Amino acid sequence: MKAIIFDFGGVIALQKGLYYVPIFPDAEMWHQAEEGKIAEDDFWKKLEEYYHKTVDEIMQMLFAERELNVALIEFLKSKKPQMKFGFINNGLSRLTEKIAEEWKLGEVFEVMIISSKEKLAKPDPKIFLLACERLGVKPEECIYVGRKENYVNIAQSLGMKSFVYE
Repeated sequence: MKAIIFDFGGVIALQKGLYYVPIFPDAEMWHQAEEGKIAEDDFWKKLEEYYHKTVDEIMQMLFAERELNVALIEFLKSKKPQMKFGFINNGLSRLTEKIAEEWKLGEVFEVMIISSKEKLAKPDPKIFLLACERLGVKPEECIYVGRKENYVNIAQSLGMKSFVYE
């Protein structure tokens, strides 16, 4: 194996509180923003109106609900440079990039695929293939570790060795 691709939420970024508590009354709008179907800036403006807070304050609130999977990151650091690492996040680019910067994830992950930026989201097989392409590996040379069984099954159908992270 030459590379490992991880699901971001629930594997790298662990949720501190209740995972599916909606932060915005319109869940569909959240999903559209994650998939890049609506402009992310428009979504952040709606959140500002809803919360009467700045985008930075809202991002800090969302960031505070997550914690880094330190044990996993330390393990990955010990496996470099023999192995390449990437992650896929169904999420907002501005928030994911802030988290990645705060946690210095660029030191560990060569590839960071964010759905809102790519206008492509899991479970679409194309997002897994995009991660492989950017890592410079074939799916058969790759492991996928995800938190949802349907994502793992899709990666497996593409030829990746795949595991559910628990």
